[in-house]
Amino acid sequence: MGRKGLAMRKRIMEKALELIRDASYKDLTVADVAYEAGTSTATFYVYFADIEDVLFACVEEADQDLSSIMNLLNREWTLENMHSMVSEFVDSYMSIWEKHAVELRIRNQEADQGNIRFLQFRLDSTKDLIEGLERKVAEAQPHAKNPLSLALVLFTAMERLAGANFRAMTGPARITRKKLTDAIKELWAMLLLKGPCE
Repeated sequence: MGRKGLAMRKRIMEKALELIRDASYKDLTVADVAYEAGTSTATFYVYFADIEDVLFACVEEADQDLSSIMNLLNREWTLENMHSMVSEFVDSYMSIWEKHAVELRIRNQEADQGNIRFLQFRLDSTKDLIEGLERKVAEAQPHAKNPLSLALVLFTAMERLAGANFRAMTGPARITRKKLTDAIKELWAMLLLKGPCE
């Protein structure tokens, strides 16, 4: 694919994401995306098979940023730097979700509804991350019966918080996103620093 082709493909992806920021992607049509991208439906089909295909391409691109936080997990977390490492990890994860909220919500919604393509991609894209967290838990809690389950529960809570509709989740309560993010950090620190899980 040449430079112009890559630019058109990228433009179609960007316009698809713009259109679903304020509406359900289930209502999105090829004609809508092609029109917003300033091209024809025939040109759309040169690059993508259907709406699911263009959304999947957007999800794949977002995942490249998500994989970057593996560098944090590959660093040494010690008693001395645990709080700063946990804080950096949670902040980095939340920032990626803030940047790619639309794509990652689509990934999770489609996976939760049994779309095999998105489900397998979600499993593949989070596998290394969850295994890295499992190793951190196992190092900190050598007597834990199931460090994978502990890591997965907290990771799921963090992911849910990152992808939640914050206003719908908190309502009129005086709970800010920062307070909830700090709570996730505190839970990770408690798991990785405090007494053994018997």
